[in-house]
Order: sequence, then C-alpha cells, then structure tokens
Amino acid sequence: MAETRKLAAILASDVVGYSRLAGTDEDRTLARLRALRSDLIDPIIAVHNGRVVKRTGDGVGQAETDLGRCEQSIAHIRHAFALSPRDPVGGAWHAIVGLAEICRGRLDAAIEQLKRAIDSGYPTSFSYALLAGVQAEKGNDAEAKLALAEARRLNPRISIKFFA
Repeated sequence: MAETRKLAAILASDVVGYSRLAGTDEDRTLARLRALRSDLIDPIIAVHNGRVVKRTGDGVGQAETDLGRCEQSIAHIRHAFALSPRDPVGGAWHAIVGLAEICRGRLDAAIEQLKRAIDSGYPTSFSYALLAGVQAEKGNDAEAKLALAEARRLNPRISIKFFA
C-alpha cells in the first residue's frame, strides 16, 4: 500500500489596517470582512474538515485544517499568496510550501522555498533545520552543516525530537 502524506495547517490571521479602515467606514469594513469570511475563509476551512477555534473582531484566532495531499496544500497556499501578496508572515508560508515540497520529494523546490522563507523574514530554527535536512539529503554536506549551525544558534535545544 502506498504511503499518503498529508500536511496540516494552523492559521492565525489579522486584518492589517482594520482600525483605520473601520474608522473611515465601519459599516463597509464590517460588511467586507463578513463577506470574506463567508465566501472565502469559512468554505476553505470547511472543505478541509477544519474548525475555527476562536474568532476575534478582525481575525481568526486559530483555525486548524487538513490541507490534504501536499500537492493540494501548495495550491491553497499559492492562492493565499495571490489574495495577500504583502502578507507580513509570507516567510512562514514559504517555509510551509518548502515542507510540502519535501513531502512531494521535490528537494530542489524545497530548498528554494526554504531560502525564500529565510530571506523574506522567517529566519527561524525551523526553517534552517528543514533546510539542513534537505541539503543533507541532496548530499550538500557543507550547506547542510551551515544551515544546521544556524538552526542551533537560533535554538540551542534543537534536536531530532523537535521534529518527532
């Protein structure tokens, strides 16, 4: 039986500039927010058997969803990028796409996405540790050691248990 890998996501969102927008036209801002929730956000969460744990006035505190197969998750994340290309947490999304590319076995694409994550504001031990693993898998030992050293600098307690 073939192994099927799935990717799950935990989402936290906030509307950038909500107070300013609501201050200018509160009724229109609330109507637009409700429309986005009902027409876009809630259906995507529902399709993937997700659940909203908490809502705040202008955001979703936490939504957990099974994005399905890695191929599907990449499409969903690219759609999210298209909706919010200047997302302040875009680097985190690149890291998630990198992880999905690892699931697909596309190591060069994973390396590209993980480097983009790091370069676009998500230089975390998680990103560097994933990058180290992929570089090692590809036989790029020098690059793997550099990435692992940076992961350990950022989080001295990082170990294989971190990913278990």
